Amino acid sequence: MLLVCMSSMYSQQEYSILKISPELLENADAVVRKMHTKLVVEDIDKVVVHTTRIVTVFNENGEYFIDAYQHYDEGDGIAKQQAIIIDAMGNEVEKFRKKDFSDVSAFGSGTLFADNRVSYMDYNARNYPYTVIYTSEFENEDTVFLDQWFPLEGYNVSIEESIFELENPDAHALRFQENNFDKVAIEDHSVKNHFLYKLRNIKARKHEDFEPSLRNTTPNLLFSMEKFELKGVAGETRDWKHFGKWMYDNLVAEHDHLPESTIKKIEDLTSSASSIEKKARLIYQYVQENTRYISVQYGIGGWEPETAMNVDRLGYGDCKGLTNYTKALLKSQGIESYYTVIHAGDSKRDIEPDFTIMQGNHVILNIPAEDGTDLWLECTSQTTPFNYMGDFTDDRYALRVTEEGGEIIRTRKYEVSDNVQAIECDIQLDENGNFDAEFTRISEGIPYGDRYGLKRETEDNLKKYYRNEWGRLQNLHFENIAFEDDRVAIQFQEKLKFSGSRLASPAGERLLVPLNFIQQGNIMKKTSQERTMPFVFERGKTYKDHFSFKIPQGYEIEALPGSDEIASEFGEFSINISASEEDKSIEVERVLIIREGEWPSEQFQNFTQFIDKVNTLNNLKAVIAKSEKS
Repeated sequence: MLLVCMSSMYSQQEYSILKISPELLENADAVVRKMHTKLVVEDIDKVVVHTTRIVTVFNENGEYFIDAYQHYDEGDGIAKQQAIIIDAMGNEVEKFRKKDFSDVSAFGSGTLFADNRVSYMDYNARNYPYTVIYTSEFENEDTVFLDQWFPLEGYNVSIEESIFELENPDAHALRFQENNFDKVAIEDHSVKNHFLYKLRNIKARKHEDFEPSLRNTTPNLLFSMEKFELKGVAGETRDWKHFGKWMYDNLVAEHDHLPESTIKKIEDLTSSASSIEKKARLIYQYVQENTRYISVQYGIGGWEPETAMNVDRLGYGDCKGLTNYTKALLKSQGIESYYTVIHAGDSKRDIEPDFTIMQGNHVILNIPAEDGTDLWLECTSQTTPFNYMGDFTDDRYALRVTEEGGEIIRTRKYEVSDNVQAIECDIQLDENGNFDAEFTRISEGIPYGDRYGLKRETEDNLKKYYRNEWGRLQNLHFENIAFEDDRVAIQFQEKLKFSGSRLASPAGERLLVPLNFIQQGNIMKKTSQERTMPFVFERGKTYKDHFSFKIPQGYEIEALPGSDEIASEFGEFSINISASEEDKSIEVERVLIIREGEWPSEQFQNFTQFIDKVNTLNNLKAVIAKSEKS
């Protein structure tokens, strides 16, 4: 007994913070002392996962990296689970046995049905730093899901040691893909049916503006079993065609039956529509008006959609059920469409085109067109316009599931000319530098998705929103705020009347008028950050502004800055400034184009120089003075 206690004390004191290399402490909210994932493939329906994870936490932000939890669902089993909390010197503070872990549904209150659960350590830290030593053993019967290796876990976290191990004693057919292994020194100790990878001593780093996703720039290892099971249903991952065929046969087929009364209702609704697009638009509108989204993590591993019959009866479903329901309604009118699995989110992420594995977090509907301009339907939203993807699902590889098998296709791309935000604004100045403004902004493409939700906000929230957006405009008072949402043209218009004070600065008998009334987009400020990573703009955008400054009675324009333009590989900027003697106004027209692209870190200084020039031109001022006649 004494020997066991002394051994335990020694192993814990190994993880005293004094043992951490000083270079790993820099920029670190946490240090992963050890992350060892070991998978043992026992059969096509059983993989045992052994986890040892030791993390030292230095502050509240570092708690994000503890990860002392295990997801499971019906049929799986957590054989072992334990966590020990030790203080900075390695002394035990608290111990969690399996029975001490909290066990809850893996989904929130917006989920109606769910058989997925999570067992997690609920610990409230009293002091920092502390270290969590977490171990678990988990039996996974859904072998379509294997743990993958992403050793660099985020920003502001250092890695002392990360190990990924996979034992395959019976030589089951496996597929694997190494990504970005050339970025850091990875030790590969793999032999025959025993895979073993190690990574050591990686320093924490801060996030850099506009850097690509970690998934795209850091090493990761993907594994899949060529033959797998999901809730007792066998399948293969040889290629996307076979895997998509399995998905269709086991998840989608025979889920599209509808009541005759609903089919008749849809026939009547679309009888006068003269094209596939017009019929599909009416059906999409019907779905939006007659259903609502609620998460339903049920069926075959949470991947099987609810039947169209049930969604029709209940009036709700999740992305899978609502997509399948819309597909069934379209089919009832002879319109072909396809259930499509995708990684959704404002940062573009592809379904891996060259590696077949269960992927994606969302489902949308694809209606093919012979000319290649397919229609895309987001079936979970009651407000998204027909055939609008926005930055949630645009321009990425997705898996189209057909009766013949799976196909990797690319979703719609919004070009720089599609993503337009245009402002027209008349500004009446008075002799004290105060102003009244009539403002119109039209947003299209990706900017539409950023703004059309404003129409659902309260008046108080809208006032707060605009005061925050236009922070340098002082003492704003809003007379009127109105919106027009053209869901066919997919164009959102904001129309405001408002006033404010001290826009123009007095200088004796003169007023200095800043010509940058409203800032264009979210343009970065100059940064002194040392650059180590590439930088990327995932989507190009175009900003067009026209400001008309009406000068006060009794004033005249004394000096105007000159017009100018800038061109670079990152974008373009032009500003044209003129005076209208007839209207007693200063006219400012400017266009900013930010191009899509990715550039190496060495180019970042050139980019900041471009932005600095844009900001300089945006800070130009005109001078108006009292006329001699006044």
